[in-house]
Amino acid sequence: MAKHTLWAISLFFLLLTCAAASAQASARSSFVFFEGTQYPLPVVFIQGEAAGPTVMVQGGIQGDEPTGFLAAQILTNCRVLKGNLIVVPRANVPSINVSRRAVNVDMNRRFDRDYNQFYEDRLARAVRFLLSQSSALIHLHEGSGFYDPVYVSPLRNPSRWGQSIIIDANTHDSLDQARLVNDALAEINATVKEQDYQFKLFNTRTFESDSRYAQEMRKSLTFYALANLNIPAMAVEVSKNIGALGWKVKHQVYATSVLLKYCGVEIVPPKVDEREVQRLHERDIRPKINGKPLGGDALAVAPGGTIKVDAGSLGKADDNGQVVAVFASDRQGHNIVDSPRMALESFQELETRVDGRKVSSTSVRFAGAMPPPLPSGPPVFVCWLNGKPVQVKQGETLRAVVGDQLVIEGVLGSKWKEVLNFKGFTTRPSDNDGQDMGAEIILDPESFIDKYRLPAQSAETFRYQVARETIGARPAAFFVDIEPRRVRSLKLVNAKGHAITANWASGGEIHLPPGEYTVAETTSNGPSSRLLPLAGNRPLKPGESFRVEPGKPLLFSLRQATTFAALGTMTLVPKANAPSAEAEHAPARLSGTPSIPKHVY
Repeated sequence: MAKHTLWAISLFFLLLTCAAASAQASARSSFVFFEGTQYPLPVVFIQGEAAGPTVMVQGGIQGDEPTGFLAAQILTNCRVLKGNLIVVPRANVPSINVSRRAVNVDMNRRFDRDYNQFYEDRLARAVRFLLSQSSALIHLHEGSGFYDPVYVSPLRNPSRWGQSIIIDANTHDSLDQARLVNDALAEINATVKEQDYQFKLFNTRTFESDSRYAQEMRKSLTFYALANLNIPAMAVEVSKNIGALGWKVKHQVYATSVLLKYCGVEIVPPKVDEREVQRLHERDIRPKINGKPLGGDALAVAPGGTIKVDAGSLGKADDNGQVVAVFASDRQGHNIVDSPRMALESFQELETRVDGRKVSSTSVRFAGAMPPPLPSGPPVFVCWLNGKPVQVKQGETLRAVVGDQLVIEGVLGSKWKEVLNFKGFTTRPSDNDGQDMGAEIILDPESFIDKYRLPAQSAETFRYQVARETIGARPAAFFVDIEPRRVRSLKLVNAKGHAITANWASGGEIHLPPGEYTVAETTSNGPSSRLLPLAGNRPLKPGESFRVEPGKPLLFSLRQATTFAALGTMTLVPKANAPSAEAEHAPARLSGTPSIPKHVY
């Protein structure tokens, strides 16, 4: 997600009545994984006023369940009295943008192993990383009908999911999940006046072979948490058949707060005004493109010009955590807010969506002849590589690095409706027509179809062909060579501005004075924006500082920013009896001592 779309952690500030002094008592920080891609993952970390366990709360894994992501976003503003929270409000932004359960695959069925094919698998990888730091999971959902262990009616029976708290087993090892949930239900249902809307315990018995739910639920996040991490995991499922969104959000927030208490985390839950939830959820937002607001008169676009959403034009969507998408009529699902477009082919309109709701359509008028003038010579392909436009002629090679972001924009001056096929990549697995133009392609050969890899000059280089398969047009192609990403060095700067530079050697050590540091530079054979540094388990924003404490070695890791694949770990070793980095600068010593284990989170 572009920086101007990154949201603050104060959704629905009109709804919340926590006193300002209390809100300051809990330390909050936020981070967006996969920033600058079509699948940003916003996360909020809240450190409580007193020590205690860390619990993860997640919503929005399926985009047609708005209650979950609205409730989770509100919880980012709770006061935490004891323990800590990791809140993932919108786990699957592309799915929310189109208001569908899934885009490529159901993300909540990608936790039985480490898949690596679709963007959902990269999100799942980061979610597992966050969950590994937690001692319990509360997953927020909406389901159809009303769960009941016996058949009552077509809407109330064992095949329905709504108004339930779901667990995969009553007990597991030393965990008594049924007792935890039943104790919580007594408090939760005391606030539910409507008898038909009261929550029920729903045990899917996922470990048991005769369970009707086992095949699907063994792929879910809650089962992963219970079976692999041995932590309590439950899903709070409100009913899609209850029409009052505000009511559902209010009760899901309260149910989560009660479950948190029984997991050892005490919060002051925000008070929620039901009508205000509905009003804010239905707000209209009109972003600007090239200085012109959408939703009014036709937007004039110059042939060959760039179509880009203006930074800062999204108003309070950022403040409220809402996700805004702008789709061109010929590329539904590709969000121009996160990735600009070049007008090489004509299309009819731009559609604006807020949290998946269509709020406006704007017709497009091209201010000149389309297509733009055709250059002489062989066909020229236009691409975006890491957000920058590049041109590649017929037969030429575009050179890139693993983890780079590619969008194939089109062919200069073409009068055809182009079909450009990146051989080995599939944009639409359910309807593979060979069209990859306009799609975000993360250059990760492990996710491509191996039989389409071509011979390259180096055995380490992955080569693929992008073929023009346009009906009526003369054939043409170019190649994409992808090199493995090689990290070369790490440069840290202390609080006094002194630099420490070391060669990157995964498994090695960097000896340095204790103190506060920032990452000044990471060098590799690709752009540094595609590297994600982590101090311990903490992802670092550009310019964000971290501390190396005396006597406490700190693991420092690098990951691919677009895939979250590990690139190795070094240990920052504080020098014994050395002045702190704030007091005195001392050079670093790099060693690749074999006795230091390689740590990769």
